[in-house]
Amino acid sequence: MILRNSEITEFLQDFERYAHQDGIKYFLTLNTVNPKGTLTIMKYPEGNFTYHRKNENYWDIKEVDIDLEMLSDIIWGFRKTINDMILAGTMAH
Repeated sequence: MILRNSEITEFLQDFERYAHQDGIKYFLTLNTVNPKGTLTIMKYPEGNFTYHRKNENYWDIKEVDIDLEMLSDIIWGFRKTINDMILAGTMAH
């Protein structure tokens, strides 16, 4: 659960625990409301994170590299969704 900003670092360190794996990377897909679509956050074995957006207005052609500060802001903004997914058991464990 992410209740405080300081817990984001722990969540990112344990990302593999919550994410699904496709054989190459771990990924977590979050639904977005405005615009309606998805935001997928990915972590590679080397430890780098990327994201990909796909929604009713546009989608990223390729994955976009993301630094930890921006990623932390995104995780904080989606903490309710992430916490709901943890509670509902819809995240990988």
